[in-house]
Amino acid sequence: MNLRYLVAAVACFLAAKGCYELFQRIGSRLDDQGFLHEPFGLIPLGWLFVFAGAILLVLSWVRRNK
Repeated sequence: MNLRYLVAAVACFLAAKGCYELFQRIGSRLDDQGFLHEPFGLIPLGWLFVFAGAILLVLSWVRRNK
């Protein structure tokens, strides 16, 4: 049972890394009118994956020690 939590935690951490890599790769730019265009939504999504992965990692550890 705890192996599922561990695999899900690793998947969440990889998804978070993917969000941060994609944010860096896409980059930011200014248009002709001075508006900033950037994929800002990837930052909180990455943090969400990090926190979910941390919670799943703790759950995996708690289930292992029962």
